[in-house]
Amino acid sequence: MSDVAITNKLLKIELTNIRKARNITQKELSKLSGLSESCISSIENDSADEKSPTLKSVIKYLSALGAELYIKS
Repeated sequence: MSDVAITNKLLKIELTNIRKARNITQKELSKLSGLSESCISSIENDSADEKSPTLKSVIKYLSALGAELYIKS
């Protein structure tokens, strides 16, 4: 598994954990974020066939949960 695939999988796990810790369903998050339920499912799905979520989608996802994205260099 490549570094990018590992990073992508870890991101998806962390995003799902944040949503679940706030007791918010994918459907509720869809309404809060303006993202479709299928987009949220895709963001959280750790399938190797899925593309990485866009930065714009991740920011909408996190903002709806009251969380922020920090990029470490």
